Amino acid sequence: LFEDLGSDPLAVTALWTYFTFTEYWTVFYTHHPHEMKVFWYKISGPYAVWFWTMIACNTVIPLFLLSLKKNMAGIVTASVFIVIGMWLERLNIVVPTLANPGLPYPTGSYIISVTGVSLFIGSFAVFCLGYLVYARFFPLIAAWEVQEGREEGPENVKRQVESYLPDPVKT
Repeated sequence: LFEDLGSDPLAVTALWTYFTFTEYWTVFYTHHPHEMKVFWYKISGPYAVWFWTMIACNTVIPLFLLSLKKNMAGIVTASVFIVIGMWLERLNIVVPTLANPGLPYPTGSYIISVTGVSLFIGSFAVFCLGYLVYARFFPLIAAWEVQEGREEGPENVKRQVESYLPDPVKT
């Protein structure tokens, strides 16, 4: 099961790597002045840490973890890094572009604000709310399984405990 489960993110990671490389190669090849300014801000400028962390989270770490023998811990770890990398990709799309506008506005920089952090935390809260609402209307555990466990569970536990206990000594 985990072999198949780990193959999908591995394939998507390889595709994402190819598409990202192609995107930045095209920008570098065309040498458009506004795009090159944003490109260098991402590659070696003030946003380089975010950019290279995104590359590591979306490419290097998942390719390493998912190419090894697949187990649940490796797949979950790779998935967490991919989610972090995807958030950083969104940040890399928006922030350096706004810091170096193609329109005649002054060059600026991004400062983390309470509003931005609130929106970030709120997006996780909306996801959790959606998951809980879904779990409320479409139960994750079937009701008949719960009922069966309540009826047969105590007897099975008692039988298993008695099988481990030593036989009473007869005197």
